[in-house]
Amino acid sequence: MPLPRAWRSAVITGISLAFLATTQARAQDRTHLRACVDSCTEALSAGAYAQAGEQADEALRIAEALNDSSAIAEVLVKRSHVFMMQGDFNRSLKELQRAMRAYDAVNDQAGLAVAYNSIGSIHFYDKSYDRAKQYYLRSLAIHQRLGNRSEEATVTGNLGSAMEETQRFDSALYYHRRHLAMRMLAGQRAWIPVCYSNLGACHDKAGNADSAQHYLEASLALFPSDDGQNHARNYAMTMLGVARLHAGKTRAAINDCLKALDLALELVDLPMQEQCYSCLHQAYETLGDAPRALQMHKRYIAIRDSISGVDRAKELMRLELTYQFDQAMLADSLKRLEEKRLADIAAEQRLSHERDQKRIFLFGSIGVLLLAGGLWSRLRYMRRSRSIIQKERDRSEGLLLNILPKPIADELKANGRAAARDVEDVTILFTDFHDFTRMSERLSAHELVAEIDACFRAFDGIAAKRGLEKIKTIGDAYMCAGGLPEPRRYSARDTVLAALDMQDWLKARAQEQTSKGLPCFTMRAGIHTGPVVAGIVGDSKFQYDIWGDTVNTAAHMESAGAVGEVNISEATFKHLKDEPGLSFSPRGRVAVKSKGEMAMFFARRRDGSDRTGELPGSPAPL
Repeated sequence: MPLPRAWRSAVITGISLAFLATTQARAQDRTHLRACVDSCTEALSAGAYAQAGEQADEALRIAEALNDSSAIAEVLVKRSHVFMMQGDFNRSLKELQRAMRAYDAVNDQAGLAVAYNSIGSIHFYDKSYDRAKQYYLRSLAIHQRLGNRSEEATVTGNLGSAMEETQRFDSALYYHRRHLAMRMLAGQRAWIPVCYSNLGACHDKAGNADSAQHYLEASLALFPSDDGQNHARNYAMTMLGVARLHAGKTRAAINDCLKALDLALELVDLPMQEQCYSCLHQAYETLGDAPRALQMHKRYIAIRDSISGVDRAKELMRLELTYQFDQAMLADSLKRLEEKRLADIAAEQRLSHERDQKRIFLFGSIGVLLLAGGLWSRLRYMRRSRSIIQKERDRSEGLLLNILPKPIADELKANGRAAARDVEDVTILFTDFHDFTRMSERLSAHELVAEIDACFRAFDGIAAKRGLEKIKTIGDAYMCAGGLPEPRRYSARDTVLAALDMQDWLKARAQEQTSKGLPCFTMRAGIHTGPVVAGIVGDSKFQYDIWGDTVNTAAHMESAGAVGEVNISEATFKHLKDEPGLSFSPRGRVAVKSKGEMAMFFARRRDGSDRTGELPGSPAPL
């Protein structure tokens, strides 16, 4: 039964009012959200990190209620900045990873560039400067493509700071000067003192003391006292103290660093506190004020430990305790030597009336010789001990590098663990011997193992020559990958060439074995390119391994291949289709278990191409 006209009008009016109220509420929420984000930004600039964190938490609550992916990502970046300035790099990175997923969901390239820059800053503060440069360059490329000049200027300055920390001072000064020019061209005068402080810090590291002090003093003169840029102004004050210390103006350096330290403590700025305590430790040590120097050094260690983590704190404590023990032993030895010296003098005085000068001289000479012999013996013992310790350390280092890639081994030694990481464009090679079971029946256990060992040793050499990372062997299967542990240009090409080298080596080996009347191996090889997760598994007997669908697909490429051929996926073919030294035979679409039909290609060398060396254009890291 239709509603009366009056009722229909009332229902429509009610729905309209409800929609209007909802729209108004969402508009109010967005206004509140923007106010919280702006307050967080201001609090960060002023160094009020607790207040900034509260504003960021409130903004995130509103953004999630609105289900706005772009807003959520923006707030997560702000939260990561708060954690970074408080020295909590792990939580900061987690927030940025969440932000990147949100930006990906809406294909926000500008947001991704901001996240890349923030990740670079975290690696910078954690002293991983090469990693920082990689992320800064990714961010810079996106901003340049999108024409975001202000953000491009920010990343340019960050690149300059990363360059100076890796001793590339000419490049660093270029980026810092370019940053200054971009800010001046845009009329952003508030950035000029920041650019001056960065130039001063860079000149100081490069050994240009006069230029360093000039820029840093000019920076402090340009900072307004009430602009809220407490962190930036305090950075300039700290760097001025460090520059004056390097210039020999020790007392002036102490004065600057103490002022900067007071503000760093007020802001709870751990990285800045670390800089101040380091400067004060060196300054007091220069003045010969040992108690204050030790006090500043202990505080520097404590701040560095709180930033770097518990494992490094334990190691530093162990070193400090060892140092204190050695100092105590040295003081005790000196005390005993002094007591012995005084006792000898007293004895000589008592015997001076009983013995003549000749006998006193003789006994004194013998005592000196005995003491010299003891000291020489002690010195030889210490030298032998140091040599033994160094040999064992070198041996342990060699064993670790034989198990893990060097970057992963360095991270494991520094942190006590190595985090798993996502790596894009890894090219995985699987090989498997054909008719292995039949071959094992024709050979004794010793002969079988010896033949497999000969093949895998040759494969190891080929993989190393082509810049591949060996992952593992599984029975008669061999697995290696190109583009690990870091992405590398031409890794797909080098992996295919390595597979062809292995097939060529097996064919030559087959001729040699056949001429002796011995059985020989043939094999299939499969290759696929894609993203993987790489890292270390387990707490003992470390093994570097990779996981992901890319690994399974590469294994399917091997099983679907042919003996004596190198079977590659369509993904790998797309990387290599224009390589001048390779040719490809399409196989059409081949059925693969759990995958359906997949396009495959046989990869071969073109006639006349180099079979042992590399193709023109040697591999270079990205």
